[in-house]
Amino acid sequence: MPARFVGGVVFGEWLVDGWDLAVVTGQKADVDDELAAALYEDIVGKAEMARRYGVYGPEVAVPADAPLFVRALGLAGRDPSWRRQG
Repeated sequence: MPARFVGGVVFGEWLVDGWDLAVVTGQKADVDDELAAALYEDIVGKAEMARRYGVYGPEVAVPADAPLFVRALGLAGRDPSWRRQG
């Protein structure tokens, strides 16, 4: 695999899985605009293929004017409004 592709996978894992960990532990995940833009661009380019291989779940609809990090989470099959119960 090309290094750029693998780097994008690792980058996405850090941010998206970091969001998962933050939310499940009751914390907030803050991602600055520059990182969010890079993540969104990367996910847009591979979301369809990632869903085909079961890496991402179905796209979660978010408002078109939502912040880029929220839109990236939705593309990756995460529900940005999900919160831990209890």
